[in-house]
Amino acid sequence: KKLPSGVVIADLRPGASNSANSVAKEGSRVNVQWVLRKSNGYFVDSSQVANDGVPFIFTVGDGTAISGLDEGIRGMTVGGVRRILIPPRLAYVQGLEDGKPGPLPKGFGPRQQMRRVQEVRKDVPGEYVFLEVQLTRVR
Repeated sequence: KKLPSGVVIADLRPGASNSANSVAKEGSRVNVQWVLRKSNGYFVDSSQVANDGVPFIFTVGDGTAISGLDEGIRGMTVGGVRRILIPPRLAYVQGLEDGKPGPLPKGFGPRQQMRRVQEVRKDVPGEYVFLEVQLTRVR
């Protein structure tokens, strides 16, 4: 499903819960496990590799996540897995340094790969930052 901003989402596995408290929406504090790839499917980093399985935690709508993820996660339920294709203009536009909107790849190599996508390939049609996320908690 393509959103008006250009973000493309696809649910790979729907979440188990149907209660309203387990849906990611504006103001929800969410925990996500993530896998980051380039648009060709090349693995860049993941929460399992970068953070020993520690999830990326953010509040939907507060700017701590890259805008494509912030938009793409809305409506997900706990336990769900979603593939989010994010145009570079909605990804790491503020840079990849610590303290910038995440989830940030760890280490020089993975960050360089994403910098190249952001700087060199940002105008290439069909270029996306490829994020697979699993929503593990909403509160």
